[in-house]
Amino acid sequence: MTMTADSQRGVALLTILLLVVSITVVAGAMLASQKIAIRRSGLLFNQDQLLQDIEAGQQLAITIIRADDKLNDTDSAQDIWAQPMPPYTLGVHSITMELRDEASRFNINNLYHDGTADTNALAVFQRLLTQLNLEPEIAIAVLDWQDADNEVYNDGGDESVLYSQSASSSANKTLPNQPLVSIDQLQEVRGVSAETLAILRPYITAVPYFLPINVNTASPVLLAALMDEVTPKQMQTLTDLRAQQVLASVDDLWQLPPFISMGTEERKGMESLLAVDTRAFRALITATDSTGVGAARQRFATVLISKTSASSDDDRDDNNNGNNNNASESNNNEAKTVEVISQRLWTFRPSF
Repeated sequence: MTMTADSQRGVALLTILLLVVSITVVAGAMLASQKIAIRRSGLLFNQDQLLQDIEAGQQLAITIIRADDKLNDTDSAQDIWAQPMPPYTLGVHSITMELRDEASRFNINNLYHDGTADTNALAVFQRLLTQLNLEPEIAIAVLDWQDADNEVYNDGGDESVLYSQSASSSANKTLPNQPLVSIDQLQEVRGVSAETLAILRPYITAVPYFLPINVNTASPVLLAALMDEVTPKQMQTLTDLRAQQVLASVDDLWQLPPFISMGTEERKGMESLLAVDTRAFRALITATDSTGVGAARQRFATVLISKTSASSDDDRDDNNNGNNNNASESNNNEAKTVEVISQRLWTFRPSF
């Protein structure tokens, strides 16, 4: 059967229509894919920009710490690093930054350093736990977590046997025998529950090197842990005084109540644990991108920043030998090295 001219034209038109539809579908798919690719590239660019903002925040923190170190030889709430800082704007991006003196807290890695347990630091931590109505035996468990041997401190028993008896996690069956990198690791230590850690969190830190307590920024609770039978309320007078006059040396502390009653030998034991400045700061950096419509995108970072001098280790050794009352005094004329030790990125604002 022969097709008429009209039928041929109809088939041709239908073929053309099918081709147009196919081309339209393919073009639409390509356009949608291109939009997705552009959107993905935009998001990656924005994320990269936020990471660059965080890097800028780190450099801002380092600059502030270095500038403050040139102004005085102490670290206190009166210093520029401790003051609220306005947001730093970069176009549609902004950076906010908070600094905290980690030496205002007890460094749990002070319990074991230089290959030996620090009995003075252990006593302070035990008193701190008592101040917070927590079991002082937790201090022994934290020390055993860090020390290099496999024996319970001052007991001689096998760590793996004792700590696995009441362990809630299999991680406790073999202790790592190394410093803690985060206070969150304490939940793996025998006797430390989430509730216990929540109580301890405002008073402790985990800095990977020996960090004396800064008596100019320590809380009344931590200051009370420096002596037996002293309450945080008694230390409130000291914190009120230092708000008016910063302690220039640890010797100034011994002239104030209740420390004026502390014996000479007891003071010598405490001197290595105390300072009037800090060797570590923690920064909370918030990078905000307000480019899009609606809620702004944010990234957060917590950064550990060290401020140390070349002779810090020598000063600590001198302190342990009772030859120097203040680790920072011999470093006053030395330029400090300020650098980032670690960084942790967050998609939400962490507690700080």
